[in-house]
Amino acid sequence: MDEKVRIVFLGGVGEVTKNMFVYEYWRDGKIADSIIVECGIGFSETGDEIIMPDVSYLLDKQDTLRATVLTHGHEDHTSGLSTLLSQIRIPVYGTRLTVALAEGKLADHGIQAELHPVKHKQILNFGAFQVRFVHVTHSIPDATNLIIKTPLGVLFHASDFKFDWSPVDGWPTEVGKIALAGESGILCLLSDCVRSERSGYTLSEETIEDHLELQVKKAHGKVIFTTMSSNISRIQQAVNVASAFNRKILFLGRSMRQNVEAAQHLGYLHFPKKSIVHSKSVKKIPSNKLFIIAAGSQAQEDSALSRIADNAHKDISLAPHDMVIFSADPIPGYERQVHKLVNKMTKLGADVVYSDINDELHVSGHGASQDLMLMMGLTRPKYIVPIGGESRQVRQYFLLAEKMGYSDDTLFAPEEKDAIEFTRDGKARIVKEVA
Repeated sequence: MDEKVRIVFLGGVGEVTKNMFVYEYWRDGKIADSIIVECGIGFSETGDEIIMPDVSYLLDKQDTLRATVLTHGHEDHTSGLSTLLSQIRIPVYGTRLTVALAEGKLADHGIQAELHPVKHKQILNFGAFQVRFVHVTHSIPDATNLIIKTPLGVLFHASDFKFDWSPVDGWPTEVGKIALAGESGILCLLSDCVRSERSGYTLSEETIEDHLELQVKKAHGKVIFTTMSSNISRIQQAVNVASAFNRKILFLGRSMRQNVEAAQHLGYLHFPKKSIVHSKSVKKIPSNKLFIIAAGSQAQEDSALSRIADNAHKDISLAPHDMVIFSADPIPGYERQVHKLVNKMTKLGADVVYSDINDELHVSGHGASQDLMLMMGLTRPKYIVPIGGESRQVRQYFLLAEKMGYSDDTLFAPEEKDAIEFTRDGKARIVKEVA
């Protein structure tokens, strides 16, 4: 019997966003089973356009598709589901928070999907594929990596991760599970590489809260805090600081309210209900007693933060010495828009704190060089594919792998719509432009 396993890269290579991977098991010259891992959006180089995934490769292969599996709830891993599920009916699996956040986005598009929340100890079987989840620390709770067992070997999908030993939610990475998989043998590691250029380990999320508290101490008026709407851990830290200063909390923006509601319902976000106010009542609250957690950290058009900066929000306006805190770095391509937004708010007299003047209010959810080398050391794969990074980051990752003893013939840098093919004899090769 002729067998092979392919990983088709429909996104997630050559760029930081638009993650989408198709795992295929081939038998006797045709696909027998396949699963999709991730389905995210991308962003144009100018940052003014959202790019949806191209799913045309899958349209004539629907009878082989068994499931879509998500690793975590960030938009560059989940928000392409509206495009996929509008054309292909396929069940979606992920951890509880991941599925809840995806469900909210799909509801915005009027799409009802077959969504399955899973527990970390569950083992899922999809034809020739067996999938297990590994909890990892990232900048969102309930993030995972995947152990994907196939008839030809085990593949480890190490989507966004870092080794945070004191995470905000108190749940560190399941290092033992990763090491055990490495002991059993890993054919190929697909690894996050976006911070391969940075030395050492990425800082823990816990460092943020103290620095945020120092900023809020200096605030004379209202505080507007912005981060990614899916960054539930960071939102929890903002809530903690607001509560410590007895400030009323307002969640502002549709995506922010939607994600907060889902996370609070599932127990991933905790706050005293008496501290929460609605935008219509903020005029009754003294400015120095108000803490707003707003969507729009990437200066998205018509976001809550953009409307405030344009003096176009019906309930919230900026006054001199109000404080605006950015706890998110601009997505590549969005730098110009974010700087323009900062300029607008500065002209209105606000004290704006952002990463160029204070880099202590945001830490990355992605592992730096030592995190990445630790993952290589734990998994000890035969082959490695860096994902989720640009060409310069892939190159730096390869230099790290070479330090770990890997040679050029074990390292692969596929481009979008390429595949990596594994055969029964343990060999691997890149297949260009699969159809």
